[in-house]
Amino acid sequence: MKRIALLLTMSLLLAACGTAQENNKATEEPDETTEIPNGNNEENTTGSPGGESGLKKPEMPKGQKKFTGEDPNKQKLSSTLEQKDNSFVFTVENDTGKDAEITFSSGQEYDYIVYDSEGKLVKRLSEGMMYTQAIKEEVIAPGETVSYSASYEEVSSGLAKGEYSIEFVFTEQNFQASAKEAFNVQ
Repeated sequence: MKRIALLLTMSLLLAACGTAQENNKATEEPDETTEIPNGNNEENTTGSPGGESGLKKPEMPKGQKKFTGEDPNKQKLSSTLEQKDNSFVFTVENDTGKDAEITFSSGQEYDYIVYDSEGKLVKRLSEGMMYTQAIKEEVIAPGETVSYSASYEEVSSGLAKGEYSIEFVFTEQNFQASAKEAFNVQ
């Protein structure tokens, strides 16, 4: 009887977690008209001279949804991406003039996506990751910022020498922010 109860409990726990494919909607096969907005998709030229000039606009490979523009249901926050002290620093600023009530549906507060010089997705922070399934709420006052960083070593790990671009995306439910930056792997 104890074994049956243990087996039933374990089955329920595993079923509650779901699968990576069910939980990671951004990796599902899109139909021709499905798009996921992620932010302002404006070029970012801070952090390195020349910004992204010379790099093609990143394209998602088949099987990945393409970030195509703004979500009219989300309010934009300004954002920058800089290379500082051997790290990429993504900063989101509340420039709305009023408190921004931020809600994260999981432990993931940002994601980054790395594209090669051809615009093909080669790495995504959230790929294969599991995040806590807990809602986190906070308020960002007008003019306040939140920053996230990823080390150059972490981002470039497993990448061949060459030119790449990285895009950071704020994963909040009601606000959008993203920023891109070109970088080289030596």
